[in-house]
Amino acid sequence: PFTGLVKAKPGKALSALTVAGKAGEYPQAFWSSMINDLPEDISPRLRRVFLHRLARLPQSVIAELRHTLGRWLEQKLVAVLEFDDGLGWSVYDHIVDGILSGGADAAESGLGEVRQGGEIVERSRRTAGHAINGPLGMCTEAVFHAVPGETQQAGSLIPEYIKTRVERLFAAPGEGSDHAVSIAMRRLNWLIYVDPIWAQERLIPMLAFDHPASEPAWNGFLHGGQMPWPPLAELIKPLLIDLFPWIDGFSWDRDLSNVAAQWLGFMRVFHPDQPDGLTKREMRTVLRSMADESRNRFIFWLGEVGQKNENGWTELVVPFINEVWPRERRFRTSASMRAWIGLLDDTGDSFPAVYGAVKKFLVPVETNDHPFYRFTREINDEDPITTRFPEATLDLMNAVTPQVITRPPYELPKVLAVIAETNPALTSDPRYLRLIDLVERS
Repeated sequence: PFTGLVKAKPGKALSALTVAGKAGEYPQAFWSSMINDLPEDISPRLRRVFLHRLARLPQSVIAELRHTLGRWLEQKLVAVLEFDDGLGWSVYDHIVDGILSGGADAAESGLGEVRQGGEIVERSRRTAGHAINGPLGMCTEAVFHAVPGETQQAGSLIPEYIKTRVERLFAAPGEGSDHAVSIAMRRLNWLIYVDPIWAQERLIPMLAFDHPASEPAWNGFLHGGQMPWPPLAELIKPLLIDLFPWIDGFSWDRDLSNVAAQWLGFMRVFHPDQPDGLTKREMRTVLRSMADESRNRFIFWLGEVGQKNENGWTELVVPFINEVWPRERRFRTSASMRAWIGLLDDTGDSFPAVYGAVKKFLVPVETNDHPFYRFTREINDEDPITTRFPEATLDLMNAVTPQVITRPPYELPKVLAVIAETNPALTSDPRYLRLIDLVERS
């Protein structure tokens, strides 16, 4: 009923809350409704009264309403400042004061624990995902929304009244500080562009691995997802190169090591040997430092580079594999073999060239899954790879099929049948004879 009153007669609803407040009562549900459901089209006078009421709420009440008020600031602060700049900042500061007065508990994210199969999964809380659900994370978002102007020019600077408020949030207790850092670092590309000195003095130092805020800083930065702007990439390149295996040590709610790997790959593939790019040796060191899973997913990204760029396979991917990929035997695993096959089955006309580069990294593996599914089927109205390149496909199958197999191979007979049909001369090839013998004996 109170929500209906707020929507139909907001003045009356606010009066009722004011009367209750004089008696020292601030019913949380009613105030939440007042904040969330207040119509947009109220009179300027009523809006002003409402804002003054917010600016006078006791700190303990604000601490209780912290999530409601944090979200409200995030969504409404810009409009409130346009209505009355001075009053808007008074309300903002009062809300932040109230949340901070609640200490570490009040700063906690609304994001709860993660469960799988009834078991609690240990996850870091120092993440952007927690930040956007934390009251002080929302307050940080709000203050960045309030940077004046539709777009900002290079070097136009963030106003001091914004920066001082952000820095105050950096010093918040408990999770609050982490949340503010994560939210700010999501905007690092933009901040280094608009206010390079502040960003270099206050934000970039947080990326140093021994900085107390390094985890939320990197999580926020990677969560932003945007490739580092070249001047920023150049500044933080020493850290980026050493990001693996440090980044693999966190139990984040979202696997951002993938993003980091792609950034580094981009720096090598598209900015080779540039100040904001990587040398062959630097990239090879990065690949060696990655966890196997990250490295294998990086192979998937290389596939995207090949597909999405003109002559991407021959001009970008093949040179990368030939010149950069680490040659040590320990990096040739059954999982990496699957990743390479996944890359090869999308290479189209470039299959022979890419296979020539990849071959040295393949190992014979007996698999339960079907990595060669696409080698015998038409994809996007194109003939199967085996039909187009029977000899190269035969060589591939020979390279990845063990000398002895313990169970009937699933795809191999189909691939061999297509090879025999497409190029009958290959049926007397020693590689074909070895494989067909394995098939017949299994």
